[in-house]
Amino acid sequence: MGLMLAALCALAVVLVTIVAARFRNAALTRITTAQGMQEHAYITLGGIEQYVQIRGEDRRNPVILWLHGGPGFPLTYMTGHYQTELEHDYTIAVWEQRGCGRTLYRNPDASNPTIDQLLADLDELIDYLRKRFDRRAIILVGQSWGTVLATDYIHRHPRKIAAYIGVGQVTDFLSGKILAARQAEGRARTKGNSREAAELERGTKQLRATKRLEQLDVKMLERMIITSMKYLRNTAEMSGLQQMWTALTSPQMRWADVKWFLFASDTKNIIESQRNLVDYMYFHYRIEDLGRRYPMPVCFIQGDSDWITPTPMVRDYYATVVAERKEMVVIQSAGHTPFLDHPQQFCAAVKGFLAGRC
Repeated sequence: MGLMLAALCALAVVLVTIVAARFRNAALTRITTAQGMQEHAYITLGGIEQYVQIRGEDRRNPVILWLHGGPGFPLTYMTGHYQTELEHDYTIAVWEQRGCGRTLYRNPDASNPTIDQLLADLDELIDYLRKRFDRRAIILVGQSWGTVLATDYIHRHPRKIAAYIGVGQVTDFLSGKILAARQAEGRARTKGNSREAAELERGTKQLRATKRLEQLDVKMLERMIITSMKYLRNTAEMSGLQQMWTALTSPQMRWADVKWFLFASDTKNIIESQRNLVDYMYFHYRIEDLGRRYPMPVCFIQGDSDWITPTPMVRDYYATVVAERKEMVVIQSAGHTPFLDHPQQFCAAVKGFLAGRC
C-alpha cells in the first residue's frame, strides 16, 4: 500500500511538472506582435482538410514552408524547440502531409498516398501561401523525406520557389543505408565485436539484393539500422528521452500527436501505412536523376554524424550542383535532425543563408 501511494505521488509530481512546463513554454513562445500570427488550421488541399501550422511575428516577412520527414513523421509539436528564432524574420508554415498525423485523423480514408498526390497537394498549398501573403515565390525547406518531395517539386515549379534548403538531404536512400551499415561494420570490427559486424555484413548483402519493396525484410532492416546507430550515433545528439520530454512539455502537443507518434515509431507500421511513398524513396528516387542545375539559391544543412542520409553522399552531390548561389553547412556533433540537436546553430545557418536574399 505504501509503495502504491509513493508511486501515485511520484506520478502526480511528474504530471504537475509537465503541465507547469507546458504553461511556461506557451508563454515563452506566444506571439503577441501586432502583425504576428500563430495559427493552427485545416486547409482544403486535394479535396480534403489538411493540417497546417503558421507562425511568425510579422506576416509581411518572407514565407517558409517546412516539409517534414518520414514518410509520415511530422514533428509540428516540436517547432517551439527549434524555430522560435526564425519567427522574428520569417512566417513559417508547417504542413502535416496527406496520410499521416492530424491530417490522417481528420481524413481516415485518405491513407497510403502516392507521390503524385502529395506533389499536387503541395502545389495547392504553395499557391495558397503565395496568394495569402502576397508573395511571388516562397522558401521551401525539406527535412529527410521532405527533401525528396521538395526536390521533385522545385524541378517542376521552379518559379514558385525563392530558395531551397535541404536538411538531411536524401540522395540515394537505399545506398545510404548500405553505406551507413558498412561504416558501422568497420567500427564494430575495430571494437572487436565480430558478431555484430557479421550481422551488418549479412544485412548489407541482403539489402543490395533487394530490388523492390515486396522483397524488403523489414525486421532485418530495423535490426541493421539499430545496430548501425549504436556505432554511428553521436552522444551530443538529442536523446530519445530528451525528445520525449520536449514533446510532452510542448503546448502544441495533443493526443492525436501522441497517438500518431506511437504508431509511426514502429517501422512496420510506417511501411504499411506509407507504402507507396516508402517504395518511391527506397527504390525509385535518385537525386541525380533530377539533374544538378537549380534556378534558385540552394543550401544543404547536415549533421556531421548524419548516417540516415549520409553527409559524405550529400557532400559529393553538392560538389556537382550548379546554382546562382549554393552553400553547404555541416553542424558539428549533430545527427539527422540538427535542428533538434543544436537549434541555435541551425537557425543561424538558415538566417545566414537567407539574409537579405528572399
